[in-house]
Amino acid sequence: MKKKVLIIEDDRDLANLFKLVLEMSGFEASAVHDGTQGADALKSDPLPAAVMLDMHLPGVSGEEIFAMLTKRGEAHRVVICSADVQLVETYRSMGARTITKPAPVSEIQRVVQEVVD
Repeated sequence: MKKKVLIIEDDRDLANLFKLVLEMSGFEASAVHDGTQGADALKSDPLPAAVMLDMHLPGVSGEEIFAMLTKRGEAHRVVICSADVQLVETYRSMGARTITKPAPVSEIQRVVQEVVD
């Protein structure tokens, strides 16, 4: 059975690229394009095996979604994806898995695989 990955990314082209890369890597991927949809999708069980989370989202911010998942003990599922280098470094220093956009396909595949393993 394919592991599910939820992509929460407001840039539709980038979300579609992430989705394509993950599907080619053997994952079942779906994407939502604002933080409100992302937060709603994460309120139901079962949770996806991994969540690719942009931090600057309309509606609910990525930081709020990460805090929600941390509170539920599910932060290990998250890959923070942001072009904001300082934000990425802050979360990386807290132990979060992070990707700085733009990222090579191999890095996306490697980090998401680490999360689901």
